[in-house]
Amino acid sequence: MKTSLRWLVISSVLVGVLSACSSTDSTTSTAGSSGGDAVKAASYNAQLGVGYLQSGRLDLAKEYLDKALKYHPQSVDANHYYALLQERLKDDASATRYFAKAVHLSKTPSPELMNNYGSHLCRVGQYDKAITAFKTALRDPLYRTPEFAYTNIGVCLTRKGHPTEAISYFHQALQANEDFGLALYQLAELNYKSQDYAKAQAFWFRYRDNAPVTPESLMLCTQIGRALNDTAQVEQCTQTLLTRFPNSAEAQRLN
Repeated sequence: MKTSLRWLVISSVLVGVLSACSSTDSTTSTAGSSGGDAVKAASYNAQLGVGYLQSGRLDLAKEYLDKALKYHPQSVDANHYYALLQERLKDDASATRYFAKAVHLSKTPSPELMNNYGSHLCRVGQYDKAITAFKTALRDPLYRTPEFAYTNIGVCLTRKGHPTEAISYFHQALQANEDFGLALYQLAELNYKSQDYAKAQAFWFRYRDNAPVTPESLMLCTQIGRALNDTAQVEQCTQTLLTRFPNSAEAQRLN
């Protein structure tokens, strides 16, 4: 099984929390009215930038986030969103720098910031630092989506080669949100790999009921069905894969 969906967990976390980020920058100005105007202008441009980032307009996202940082280089939000933009532009060094600056500037980093920072660290292979960031997010009692951070810890532990420990975090994600598709998928995949095919199937069905299917998830469905000699499941998932995602790598493998 490919690992691309495993990383889709992290990228989905980024997309999911952007809309939940505060529209009020956590830094303040002490430079009088002109300084206050700069802070407001930075916040306005940062929100425009992150909106364009969400919609995939990276050129406009960069334009407005550059303006935000020009108005107020110490803006936590602008640095946070600029780090996300640099990730999308595949500049990991710059993303790391801006994430670290946002965390440094914030007296109490938001759980969304720490989750995003952890997601970045996990993606570039700094698993221990990533897990620390996720756990920092989880310590905030006001964190509205802890299932993301729990799932990301599990992802990092899986990448580190500790799938048994990862499973406990995926279950904690489901305790926070029993229908959280990303954690359900992870459990389906891990149980398939450990040859507990019945349990893998049960988690896959729950995933299917709560999240959009993808080429990777349909391939996993096919693999689980074959392991259980469930010809109906194999046929259904194979046909869906070939019909809905004919150009995917998974469909090519089946062909």
